[in-house]
Order: sequence, then structure tokens, then C-alpha cells
Amino acid sequence: MDNIENVWLNVLSTLRDNISEQGYSTWFSDTKPLNFLNNDLNIKVPTQFIADYLNKNYSELISEIFFNLYKSKYNIKFTSRLLTKENQEFDSVIPVYKPLELNRTKLNPNYNFSEFVIGTNNKFAHSASMAVAESPGNIYNPLFIYGESGMGKTHLMQAIGNFVMEELSNKKVFYITTEEFTNEMIDAIRTNQMPAFRNKFRNFDLLLIDDVHFLSRKEGTQEEFFHTFNALYEKKKQIVLTSDRPPKDIPDLEKRLVTRFEWGLLADLKSPDFETRVAILRKKAEFEAIKLNDDVIAFIAEHIYSNVRALEGSLIRILAYASYNNLDTEDISVNMVSDILIDMVSDRIQEVNLETIMQKVCEIYNITSTQIFDKTRKKNIVFPRQIAMYLTNLLIPQLSLKEIANYYRRKDHTTVLHAKRTIEDQFKQDRELRIQIERLIKEIKK
Repeated sequence: MDNIENVWLNVLSTLRDNISEQGYSTWFSDTKPLNFLNNDLNIKVPTQFIADYLNKNYSELISEIFFNLYKSKYNIKFTSRLLTKENQEFDSVIPVYKPLELNRTKLNPNYNFSEFVIGTNNKFAHSASMAVAESPGNIYNPLFIYGESGMGKTHLMQAIGNFVMEELSNKKVFYITTEEFTNEMIDAIRTNQMPAFRNKFRNFDLLLIDDVHFLSRKEGTQEEFFHTFNALYEKKKQIVLTSDRPPKDIPDLEKRLVTRFEWGLLADLKSPDFETRVAILRKKAEFEAIKLNDDVIAFIAEHIYSNVRALEGSLIRILAYASYNNLDTEDISVNMVSDILIDMVSDRIQEVNLETIMQKVCEIYNITSTQIFDKTRKKNIVFPRQIAMYLTNLLIPQLSLKEIANYYRRKDHTTVLHAKRTIEDQFKQDRELRIQIERLIKEIKK
């Protein structure tokens, strides 16, 4: 348990790394924690003007820092007044580490079996996933799904989780990436709460762990993961893992883990064939209410064959082009598509790289490269950065989310995933944004 003063010092230390030194000195040098009252953390500041400014501009950021440090959700409230005695029924200490309950929103509801297009490239992996979902812990344990980026590994894994939660509601399901697993373990070690960490991960009926290739060269995480795996396996709990390569090809993965990953079933996902690519395009176009002529769909399927993500990205590009030029997607011809997707379908692939995308976004949104890489949460910086990460994922599909996160100096790939989903959601509703993105793509391709 931490004292309230120590809690606030820890929060300030993290905050200081995320804002300018001048901003920190101006607004936070004279702050003092008052109390925890219900779900509020009340902070004393010298004047009401400062309180109003901090409540408007920093409460959300600090609340997020607080959650990342202590796994508890509190509203941060700044005040220039001391609270009256009758309002000061509060806890002066809080639990440092609180095991999280299942966060069902972690699973994307669109990642289900009905939305997964089956082809010769993935039929085996799909069948194995269905078998595991229908009888978790009794067949193919662990199930290890592997394949290159953009092939549908996460979709299949989360489809298993969604199916089990829907059909076997008494089962406890948990999805997490290997990177998140590692970060939680580090937090638990730092706060001396490893027993709580272990108790959390060893009490699920179905544990879904994405991107286990990130266990590479992480000896401490591998050790803990080994014991977690054994505890679940011995209790006949289902484990599903994904990776961009088979276990034996993951660098510096302990032999005992390689052996355990191969105990169950290895299922690989290959590039989809032409017929499957057509089916994927039609299903995605129907889902997004994009009407395209059959010859356009055939052209895309014939020329884009690297992965599912690239196929889906081509439809986004076409929709943006149609909005920019005030056209119905049904009016898009094969010749137009050839121009729209020239960097994806031409043998003369134009050079589109991370730096080009970053510089063009900065230019359009009138910010500097220093600002886009900064840790600030200001909206005029965050939104362009999300646009940049979204376009990078769209225009350079061979890059992993982790690689994009590293380039933009974000903590992990979940930041990129959040940016991608945010822009995609706005993209569907906001015609002006679609026009803006098409303009950016044109500039980048120059």
C-alpha cells in the first residue's frame, strides 16, 4: 500500500517525462494531494485559475497515467479550496497492484468466424480454430497459429474468444498481447506484487496470447510464461498462441518453450489464392457498403496478393478517391483503380517510406517533426500523428504495428492499433476526412 503523497510523487514523475519542463514547472511545481474521495483524487493548487486550467487540459492525461501505474481508475480533480471535514471521508492509501478483471472490449466483435473468409490458404487453421472454440481444453492444446503479418492470425484467435464467450458464457476468457503481458509483469515486479500477477493469469479457462515471437530474447518473461503455460496446461485450460513464424524459428526462444508450443497443433496461414482474394474483397466491400464492379474487384485480386490487410487497404484507398473526386464507387473503372493503386499494383513500385509519410503529414498539418515524435497529448499533435500512423499501416502493409510504433517513439503497438481504429471510424462518417486522406496520399506518392 502506498501513501497518498508517494502516489502523487510517482504520478508527477511520469507526467514530467510526458510534458515540457517549462509546462511542468509552471503548472505542477506547487501541487499537493488532498485525498481519495469515492472515485476522485483531489489535488490542491494555489489559485482557481490554475485549477480550471488543469481540470480542462490535464485531468484526462493524469488519470491515464494513474491507471497505468496503479491499475485503478480515478477522476483527477484540481481545486484551490480545502474540502470541508464532512466531505473528507477518504482513503489515504490505495492498493499498488490490483489484478484486472476480464476486459471484454479487448476482443474485437468483428473478429468472428462468420466474417472470416475461408480459402485453401487458411482452411486448416480455420477448422482447427473452430474445433478449439467448440471444445476448449480438450483438443489441440495449445493451438499455435502462425503466418506473416496481415494474414488473419489475430482475427482467428479472437474469433475463438468471441465464440466461447457467446456459447460457453461460464468460461473465463482473456486476450492479451505478449508485449502487454511483459509490461504487466514488469509492473508487478516493480510493485512487489508477483503473486497477484501469477494468480491473475493462471485462472482463465481460455488464454489468448498474441505475437509470442516478441518473447524472443526476453529471458525473464520467458521464465514466467513457462510457469503460466504449465499451470494452465495441467488444469486442462485452453491456450491459443499466434506468431509470425513457427516456434523453432523464433530467435533465442528457450527450448523448453519451443517443445511446449509444439505439444498441440501448429496451423499456418499462407497468402490467399485468387478466388479467396475475390471473396475477401466482396465481403469487405459489402461490410463497408462499398459498391464496385466485378471487373474492378477482379483487377484488385489479380494484382494485390501479399496479404489480407493490403486487400482491405485497397478498398479504403478507392473510397477516399471517390470522395475526393465526388464520385460513386460504382463509377470507378479499372483504369482509375490502376492509377489509384499504382504503388500497390505496378511493377514500378514507387518509393513510399516512413519518413516521406511523416514529413507530408507534418507539412499538411503545419507541425514539426519534433512535435509529431513528442510525447504530448495535445489534440493538434495527436490527430496528425494518428493520421501518419494510419497512412503508414495503409501504404506500407509489410511493416508491423510494432515497427510503426517504434518509429513514432510510442510505447508499444497498441498505440498504432488505437490510431488505426480511430481514423477508420472517423473515415467512414466524415467525407471531409476521406478527401483529406486522398490529398495526403497524392502528396506522398509524388
